[in-house]
Amino acid sequence: MDYQRIILSGPTIDGESGVPDALVGLSDESLADLSAALDPCPAEYVGVGYWPIQPADPTPDGKVAIDRHVELFGGLPQWVDELEDAPPPTGDQINAERDRRISAGATFAVPGYGDVPLTGRVRDQTVLLALLVKAQGAKAAGITAPVMVIRDGADANHILTPDQMISLVSSGMNWIEATMQRSWDMKDGVSPFEDGPPLDFTDDAYWP
Repeated sequence: MDYQRIILSGPTIDGESGVPDALVGLSDESLADLSAALDPCPAEYVGVGYWPIQPADPTPDGKVAIDRHVELFGGLPQWVDELEDAPPPTGDQINAERDRRISAGATFAVPGYGDVPLTGRVRDQTVLLALLVKAQGAKAAGITAPVMVIRDGADANHILTPDQMISLVSSGMNWIEATMQRSWDMKDGVSPFEDGPPLDFTDDAYWP
């Protein structure tokens, strides 16, 4: 916890925040009025207290704190942040959020089967493409039975028909492409991002 040196007669703020080493270990009650707590009280602490500094108000959306100082509010010291407009997110930040989302994956509905969660790491994408080719081959051979196995993002196996596998993998790859496209739109100022990427670009509302 941070403390502020206070001249009790005001009260007024005096000096920088922090407690001298000689006073470390005293209770908040003792620090609040050193003359009353210490006997004898060193001259430099007569009429002085060290009061806990209250937290700063929450930073508003679209702002960042660049510095802070202490002011008295209602007779108590409180941190006050000096704010400025938050810088727009960088391309690297958008790319990182995109890649995080793709790696985490999503859940896709398979007709006649149910929901299957897939992750989209690079190795996952390689496996999915291989399964798609295999499923297309099985469909061309007239196979309609559930003979194709895929292990999902929750480490559970699913046995699908070739048509179901094609639907699942296609949905997953389309979602990855849509997620990539959304990151490009943010960076390129394409609708609805004509004013640039939003400061809260990690919000789910902006992503497929």
